[in-house]
Amino acid sequence: MSTSAAASASAVGIESKIRARGLNAWYGVFHALKGITLEIPARRVTSVIGPSGCGKSTLLRCLNRMNDTIRSFRAEGELLLDGADILRETDLVRLRKRVGMVFQRPNPFPLSVFENVAYGPRIHGERNRGRLAEIVERSLAATGLWAELRDRLAENALALSAEQQQRLCISRLLAVGPEVLLMDEPCSALDPVATRRVEELMQELKRDYTIVIVTHNMQQAARASDNCGFMWLGELKEFDETGTIFTRPKDPQTEGYVTGRFG
Repeated sequence: MSTSAAASASAVGIESKIRARGLNAWYGVFHALKGITLEIPARRVTSVIGPSGCGKSTLLRCLNRMNDTIRSFRAEGELLLDGADILRETDLVRLRKRVGMVFQRPNPFPLSVFENVAYGPRIHGERNRGRLAEIVERSLAATGLWAELRDRLAENALALSAEQQQRLCISRLLAVGPEVLLMDEPCSALDPVATRRVEELMQELKRDYTIVIVTHNMQQAARASDNCGFMWLGELKEFDETGTIFTRPKDPQTEGYVTGRFG
């Protein structure tokens, strides 16, 4: 990582939820992440930008150890969640309850709206129907879906619009009580109006959650995130407040990317 990225990462001046120190990752012999060091602020939206293949999604998936499903993957360094090293966490079910992920395309289960949201709490042992109903209502309300779907809870979730499906997936995630929400291109399958609604939702959710979003959409990063990191060939070139990244970047490669001269 460049000197400017290291300096900016420590200059945010807000409580950090996640800290990476010298994080390296490989797929076999391919060195995908190279010495990543950064601090992700708590209860803010942090975006990660950069061209395809630069390591954005690899970094995101390190945060809840999703890369562990790939046999050739390995990681070294430190990756701290509230001071505890994620890379040495052995209870991955607990980790993924604390750090959940929303994927590029909505992936609701072929179940009712109610059962989609109740699925996680059931897996974690909740059996009381009244308690499940409370969790479902609270989780749908958090994403603005309760008013829209309160009379459609028995309907198959696959019948919802793409934007509703994505918000339902976020509700399903919130139902298990996470602390960090990871979003990997969450609006790539949505139209501009639906994208704006999800971006507005992020602003509401950051009051209670730490959000990290990977996006190729420069306008989305500028609109929706408080802090932003630019990645290039596996390195974090710069990390700072989003306004600084887009108007006063310190690294020439960052400036070239955000102004569209390359990437």
